[in-house]
Amino acid sequence: MAEGDEPIYNVNDRVPLGTTVLTILQHFFVLAVYMTYPVIISNAIGGSTDLTMFLISATLIGSGIATILQSFAKTGAGYLLPMVPNSSYLPASLLAATAGGLPLLYGMLIISGLFEMVISRFTKFFRIVFPNEVTGVVLFLLGIAIVPFAFPLFFGSVDAGPLDPASTVVGIITLSATILLSVIPKRFFKFYAILIGIVIGMAASVFLGVFRLETLFEITSLSVFWIPNPIGIVSYSFDFALLIPFTIAMICVMLKSVGNISLLNAYTKEGEKNTLKNGLMSEGAGVAIAGALGGVGIGSSSGATGLVVGTGIAAKRIGLGLGFFLILCGFLPAIGWVFHILPKPILGATLLYAVTFVMVTGIQSISSRMLDPRRKFVVILPILIGVSSAVCPYLYEGLPKTLALFFASPLTSGSMAVLVLGLVLKIGIRKHRSFDFSKDANLQKFLFECGRQWTLDRMQVLSIANHLQSVANAGEPERLEMRFESIGMLRAEMVFKGPVGDVPKISGGRGNLEVQGRVVRASYPLM
Repeated sequence: MAEGDEPIYNVNDRVPLGTTVLTILQHFFVLAVYMTYPVIISNAIGGSTDLTMFLISATLIGSGIATILQSFAKTGAGYLLPMVPNSSYLPASLLAATAGGLPLLYGMLIISGLFEMVISRFTKFFRIVFPNEVTGVVLFLLGIAIVPFAFPLFFGSVDAGPLDPASTVVGIITLSATILLSVIPKRFFKFYAILIGIVIGMAASVFLGVFRLETLFEITSLSVFWIPNPIGIVSYSFDFALLIPFTIAMICVMLKSVGNISLLNAYTKEGEKNTLKNGLMSEGAGVAIAGALGGVGIGSSSGATGLVVGTGIAAKRIGLGLGFFLILCGFLPAIGWVFHILPKPILGATLLYAVTFVMVTGIQSISSRMLDPRRKFVVILPILIGVSSAVCPYLYEGLPKTLALFFASPLTSGSMAVLVLGLVLKIGIRKHRSFDFSKDANLQKFLFECGRQWTLDRMQVLSIANHLQSVANAGEPERLEMRFESIGMLRAEMVFKGPVGDVPKISGGRGNLEVQGRVVRASYPLM
């Protein structure tokens, strides 16, 4: 995160009731965009209005339960981390639903969720697979993946048609109002920029004829409360041929969540040892629960994570309230109706505003690392591959169905590319390097070479270099041994010609320093 970016209400802070209610509503409107995924799946199988309403209700209930689980450190990440329908599951879900109906979709979602729960137990190896530059690429690709979805909404495009002038004006007014309100120094406007922006957008929609007030009267024909009936809809079947596309989807969802949790760790500075492990465990449980209830595939929301950074409200109590609110909405048929009547350009503007913070964080995550030529290819090539999926989709139309799923969206293709390249291009990198003080006096240059080779944080390398230089100044050093551990530790051993006395402590207290005779050992936990 950029310096000075700190939460106004952090993870464990109490938030005033009024602020809590309005923040929950803001998150709900951001999440409303993703509730169109159940509608897409229902339309793909020719589902009725009742079936669509059931899919939305079951998904809301499953999302609410998973969001509550994420709010507790023992059952989840311990953050405000809303769980909503995830676009990565959409291609595989459509394939399953059209091939074997909803029972096949539900069965495969349960398997995917259980598989993610198992993988979550091995997060100590995630730094090897998901270093910062990899998660940064994924966060950046999330914005690219949203373009084909957000911009048609923003411009009021229907069935891949041209933009609608009136809708475009509404989108511009909504986004402009939200941005202007968010940069006003007063806290009130920062907190509620999206809600106020939606109100302004609705007024513009009515004035420009994009939304008709008579539509609101349709709510009188809906019942106030209903219990979703799964009889005749929810059953389960499995097809091993679909394991590959659902595994691809699950990995992409996990990559997205690794990025989201990493963002919250950096922003709140409240991350604990098991934050990622429990967060992915809870996400997998949420996917399985949603599938069992009759909903669609869910995952963490980057839009909501961006909203946390945008508003400065990171209190997990908001997550608890939002989770219960989502469950309640699952029993209110009017909620599904609202998703249909909210003007598309307002949804598009809200999504573009929220995802901006996610993409910027991805750029910051990449730029904070020292990249050697290998890692530059790890960053750039996957972005180009991901963009090709959106710009040149025709290139991959002739591929077998299973292989074509890799290129279903920029997030899928780019994430898989950065994952594979990140591992392949690590082959041959030495994890141990030596420095001889009698042959070279430029210690800082040597340490910066190590930083580039091991893709370390730029500012941390500078801090480590300054510390080791001050250690070297405490005596007559002979050699320095540096060892990089992929699980997140950098170890240094400096040997002197004779015993050394006092050596400077590690700045900030991050790490361990040990002096034994003429040997000084230092350990630095990596960022």
